[in-house]
Order: sequence, then C-alpha cells, then structure tokens
Amino acid sequence: MNQGKQVFEFEQAGSTLILTAHGPFMEFRDNDIRNAYNEAYRLLSLPETKHLLVDFSKLDYFGSTFVGILIRLAKKARSGGGEALLCHLSANMTEMLKTLMLLENTKTDCYWVAYATRAAAEEYLSSRGH
Repeated sequence: MNQGKQVFEFEQAGSTLILTAHGPFMEFRDNDIRNAYNEAYRLLSLPETKHLLVDFSKLDYFGSTFVGILIRLAKKARSGGGEALLCHLSANMTEMLKTLMLLENTKTDCYWVAYATRAAAEEYLSSRGH
C-alpha cells in the first residue's frame, strides 16, 4: 500500500477546485479513495467553489472505481451551475471515457470536457467569466 501519498492533491483557484490525481489507484486502499472522494465532494459543496478541474498529468490510467468518482463529481459540479473539466488525459483514458459516452456528451449531467493542458482549461474558465 502507498502510505503517506494522497489520492488527490487539492488546490483552489478562484471558484475552481483543482484535483490532481495521483496513482495508480490500485496502490490505494478503498478507504483512502472513499475519503478523497468525500473531501472533493465537501469542497465542491462550499459556496466559493463552482467548477471542477481534474488534472491527470501524474496518472496515465484509471479504472472503473475512478470513473464512478468522476461521474458523481461532475454531477455535483453541474448541480451548482458549474463546469466539469479534465486535462492531461492519456490516449487510453480518452478512449475509455469516449466509449462510456462521458466525454463531451451534453445529453447527461455527468459528462466531462477535456483539455490538453491545465492552462488551456483554466483559460477556458476565465474566458467565461468564472
């Protein structure tokens, strides 16, 4: 097990909560993942937090557990009128999310919009006046 390493690094940038995912998730206990999700959800519930950006620059693969977390966090961000963005997705992650119809599928409230870099995602949010 990966003692002392956090599942997510949390950062607040204006009204955006930025999560940097550390992995691979198999290194973490279920309880650590659950606690990280609960903390992300709690931070998204704060009045000053509107948007969510998940940065995958330190992770190149995730499985079904993480997909479930992404779905719930996207719904939470959108329930408050916010945006749910991803950046630094690997080709495998992009393909999986497209297969599951979770990338840019505006027919649901749990979709994500992907950007190549964190800077591009942050620029998008700032251009929207967020």
